[in-house]
Amino acid sequence: QNSTTPRSTKMDGNTEDESNEKSTSTCWTDDEFESFLRKELQKDPLSKEYPDLFAAAPKLICKWRQRYRGNPSLWKRLFQKDRVMKEFIEASPIIDSVQRLVISTELKKGEKFTIIDLACGRGYLSMLLSELLPPEKVDKFVLVDKQWPMHKTTPEPHHISWTHIYGPFLENNENSEDDDQSTIPCYYETWPIRLNTSKVNLKSSKEIKNMERRLFTDKGPIILVAIHLCGTLSLKAVDLFNNNPEIRFFCLKPCCLPGMVHAKRDEIFHLGEHSFDSKVILGFSHYCSMHCLCVFYVIW
Repeated sequence: QNSTTPRSTKMDGNTEDESNEKSTSTCWTDDEFESFLRKELQKDPLSKEYPDLFAAAPKLICKWRQRYRGNPSLWKRLFQKDRVMKEFIEASPIIDSVQRLVISTELKKGEKFTIIDLACGRGYLSMLLSELLPPEKVDKFVLVDKQWPMHKTTPEPHHISWTHIYGPFLENNENSEDDDQSTIPCYYETWPIRLNTSKVNLKSSKEIKNMERRLFTDKGPIILVAIHLCGTLSLKAVDLFNNNPEIRFFCLKPCCLPGMVHAKRDEIFHLGEHSFDSKVILGFSHYCSMHCLCVFYVIW
């Protein structure tokens, strides 16, 4: 960090960097780490709405720490306290809803849920749910994002690294003389409910059709979750829900309004039999006040 840039200071007197450094420390026992997470989470008002979930979260995240023990560089990359806390807190209503649905649903003999996580990023939501849900009711998670590497290819720098999901799976070149990765365990088998990545660009109709054929057809009951979908990706997610009766439950948390370009093109958004002019939510100046923007976002 540039020495001229001030670093934010927490209430306890520690800078944000110091707080993250402490939270990734390998010197703490698991009990100390859990205690630290519990205190941090209790600061959020949602902890009073979802007390059981917030009480369980520190132990779930500590299981990640135990899984990656012996690989501190991976743990440090994956666990940035502020990011993980934010991801959990913002996903907590969805995590709670999915947990209650899975536990309460009576499935047919031999049936299990498949949970599809759209625009998943690193997959924090599915990672938490894998540790939380009963494996006897959930077969697998499919983590969908356009930034994953293609199957059986070596990840490039612009990809989301899947090391925390698979371990060294597919990352080593068989002809390579570099054995540095050989000491990393295969994490794929350690997840209570398996996690699988799928590279899909949700803006591509062709890729969506291929995904529907691979993941939604004759695959049993599906739960579709979508957090922080930007712009028109939310419309794509709703279309998936409308077009696939196998989806028993759908959770959507939009991120932001679509870009102004849609209003300039006079576009009409269609969702099943419902349609609306893009100007209904985008027909305003970019100089609009924050209050005005909030009104349009509620409409969206």
